Amino acid sequence: MRRQKLWIVLCVLFCLIFGVSFYLNSVLNQSSKLFSDTGYKTGVKNNTMAYDENRDIFFVGTYDNKLIAFSGETKEKLWEMDGKGVFRKLIVHSEDNMLYAGSDDNHVYFVNIETGEVVSDINVQRRIYDIDVTADGSEVVISAGVSTAKHNILVYSSDGEQLHNNKYTFQVKCVCYTADGSNLITANNRGEIIRMETDGTEVKKVRMDYEVLMMVPYGTQGEYLAMGSDGSYMVVDDDLNIIRTGTPDMMSGSVALSIGGDQDGEHILIGTKQGTVYIIDNSGRIIYTADMGTSVSGFLPMGDEVYITGYGDFVMSLDIADLDLMASLSGYSTLIYFLTVFSPIVVILSLIMAIPRTNRLAKRFGKMVYRYRTAYILLIPTFGLLIFFNYVPIVMAFTRAFTNWSKFNYAAADIEFVGFDNFKMMFTEGYFLTGLENLLKIVVTGFLKVLTVPLLIAWLVYSVKGDRTKYILRFLFVLPIVVPSVVSALLWMQIYDPNIGALNQLLGKLGLESWQRVWLGNEKTAIWAIIFMGFPFVNALAFLLYYGGFTSIDAELYEAARMDGAKRFDIFKKIQFPLILPQLRLILTLTFIGVVQDFNGVYLLTQGGPGTSTYVPGLELYFNATTFGRYGYACALGVVMFLFIMVATLIGRRASAAKN
Repeated sequence: MRRQKLWIVLCVLFCLIFGVSFYLNSVLNQSSKLFSDTGYKTGVKNNTMAYDENRDIFFVGTYDNKLIAFSGETKEKLWEMDGKGVFRKLIVHSEDNMLYAGSDDNHVYFVNIETGEVVSDINVQRRIYDIDVTADGSEVVISAGVSTAKHNILVYSSDGEQLHNNKYTFQVKCVCYTADGSNLITANNRGEIIRMETDGTEVKKVRMDYEVLMMVPYGTQGEYLAMGSDGSYMVVDDDLNIIRTGTPDMMSGSVALSIGGDQDGEHILIGTKQGTVYIIDNSGRIIYTADMGTSVSGFLPMGDEVYITGYGDFVMSLDIADLDLMASLSGYSTLIYFLTVFSPIVVILSLIMAIPRTNRLAKRFGKMVYRYRTAYILLIPTFGLLIFFNYVPIVMAFTRAFTNWSKFNYAAADIEFVGFDNFKMMFTEGYFLTGLENLLKIVVTGFLKVLTVPLLIAWLVYSVKGDRTKYILRFLFVLPIVVPSVVSALLWMQIYDPNIGALNQLLGKLGLESWQRVWLGNEKTAIWAIIFMGFPFVNALAFLLYYGGFTSIDAELYEAARMDGAKRFDIFKKIQFPLILPQLRLILTLTFIGVVQDFNGVYLLTQGGPGTSTYVPGLELYFNATTFGRYGYACALGVVMFLFIMVATLIGRRASAAKN
């Protein structure tokens, strides 16, 4: 009784452990849910963002030459302004009710925040890369150029009067004011970050290893975050003291496009042309990556969140608090996963040991296992491999068939339950139904192939006098089984070749040029050309099974039949054929399974074409799993094919059993 209570306590304890670990594991798997849609919709491709906290107005500068203002509360559009170029940079100066917008059309627009009216503008007559405004709004600095060898840093008063024109023979894409507005911080394509006076006099300089593509204010301590073309980053303060640097381990081929950080300067976010966002902590470690689906062009810190946009109609929000929680748990992810998997096992074992009846059965089973422990130990690797490589994929296919699993939704948090949508798609898209029609033709003709030629050949070989002759004939008929099916399919591709193929050449020699066809390129002949592959259809496995069936028949039955005057055909019809029915049923079952699963010949010869004339369900499954990346739909196809094969096989076995 005491032991029973201990098992119950253990069961309850591990139930609690499982509940906690399952919750923590779900938090880790919900990492993609860190991003949420803010609801700001422009209808075009976005590029940059800004926000007026006093008026709760959100601005989006688009890649399609539009500047749009939204209500922060309702997400409704307040006003829209059309430009003649991409809006590159937006600066809010709330005290003056002014929004400064730098555009590719060579203008910096001074826009009324509330009405969208253009109050003034500066035409610098060259492409604008970056702009900034002093804290008091008295000066505007503009980075602009006409080529990589002709660039300018222009300083204007708030009235549009040019104060300085600093000329360079290299590209200076990034510029901003220091905290006190007395100096400029610039970054160029030579990898230099320079502090200078507004007239261009250099004060101090630091260097990165690659061209600086972007530089933004960072944190609340007057720091600046610069990004190199290789994705490396550098954080400097007003005096260009280097705070930290790093080069994130991004995926091969990634092209860095944008950089930003959170409000407190604890995290760095890098966006790529391929649409990936990398989030880096203070130690330089990538703690999270996410796929936005399109190029990421800008970040905007918004209190406890960071807004993200890019070359698409989206503005996403990243919750920093959830990110920190996920990052803190990620260090224990292995332990959490282990407890999630291990706890249910302990719970089940505890329940078994806590219930007297199951306890006795378990002890009896344990004694038996211990008695034959050597055999069971030797079987463990076999069962382990079977479970891992056979049964786990089957279970995964059944579970993932009801999800949206795809090359776009591959993370555990992205995979969602979609019910029977994948199964409905089989009948709405049409390819599966077309494949079934073709499959029916192949199944019927496949049955005819194994029920005729192999049976006839086996009967003839069995009827031959002399064991040596039988051995030679068996060897010759079975020898082709060593030829790989791929080689055989490629051989038939050459036979069907419309120009040099043996079939058309033979028809030409016989004077039947009108019968010549592009056999695999004609919708009417392609499926029959696939079916005709393997002529004269001497299936080696079927031949051996039939031959084995004939040899297992008692010779006394033949003698009795001959004494009764039976002819050879009568013996075959009334004795041999009924007695090889088990082999015949096995052949039909194996043929059915093989034909439903096989698509090698179709893939190599036609890939389902021309059109869908040779399309089969197996090929549909293969294309969705490899080419289209619709893994959930491929799993659903696999489940349907599995059930189709299993049901048909069971029906066949049941009918055979009833007949017996």
